[in-house]
Order: sequence, then C-alpha cells, then structure tokens
Amino acid sequence: MRNMKDIIIAIAIMNMVLWSAFSAFAGNGKGAMDGSGPIASIFEGVPVTISGTISALPLTTDPGLKVDTDGAIVTVYGVPNTALQAMGYVPLTVGEDVTIECYEITFSDGSTKLIAVSITTGDQNISLRDAETGKPVWRGSGNGAGMNANMGNGNGLRGNGMGQRLRDGSCLQ
Repeated sequence: MRNMKDIIIAIAIMNMVLWSAFSAFAGNGKGAMDGSGPIASIFEGVPVTISGTISALPLTTDPGLKVDTDGAIVTVYGVPNTALQAMGYVPLTVGEDVTIECYEITFSDGSTKLIAVSITTGDQNISLRDAETGKPVWRGSGNGAGMNANMGNGNGLRGNGMGQRLRDGSCLQ
C-alpha cells in the first residue's frame, strides 16, 4: 500500500515538473534547460544553515519541506522524500530533527527560496546536490537515470529523461 502511495506522489510531482517545464519554454523557445532559466547556479545564492524539527513534508500542492526553528516555520525546497527512499535513505518524517545546508536563491521576479544541498538527520548525512555543478543527485546524469534507475529499468515514472533535470542545477519548485 505504501509503494502505491509513493508511486502516486511521484506521478503527481512529475506532472507538476513537466507543466513547469512547459511554462519555462513557452513564448521565446528558451528556458531553464538552455541555461537561461531563473538562475545559473544555486551556488550563486547565499549559504544558509537551517536546524529544527520537521513540521510538514513536501506535498504536490506545496512542495516545500517545513522546518520549525524554535517557533518560526522555514520552508526549504529541493527535498524529494520519495527520491531519498529510492536512493536507499530512510524517508524523512514529521517530528524528526534535521540540519539542512541550503542556498537562498533570488529569482528574476525578486522572490527567494531556500534550496537544500544536504540534510543531516539522525545518523544520515544526505547529499542532495553535486558539489561542483549544483545539480540534483537524485536526477542522475543520463536519460532514464536518477530516481528511476533505482526503481527498475530506468524507463519508469519519468523515463527517457523527460522533465528529469535542469541543466543549470536549479529547481522548478
């Protein structure tokens, strides 16, 4: 039953990512995949460390991980709980203490988001981004790689590279 829930969540996330990608490419034929997206690299942001207790996990309708930092709720993006499980980590849970290394990114519209680079919880130290490129490690490097490579033949929920990654290491969340 839990696997079915994970599959439904992964499909919903894939749909959200695909629709966001279509929006990025609308109009001028350029978008995040060609390096002209909202940011060139997450490492151009301001490094921030968040420590606290997980108060809410990412959802399809609200993809940010909520962390209670002694009364203030901070939202961190780029934490795909189902991908963590596919990579062999124990999924994050509400009430769990975490320390998250992230970057505060300012987008072209002036909005800001915290994008996670690594998470430490219990005895898990989870690297979410490549240290050199900033690309999400769960998305892999080739067509059909990443999260689905650990779930079967690489042609699963996102197969053949459709909507899997942004070449500049940014998030569509």
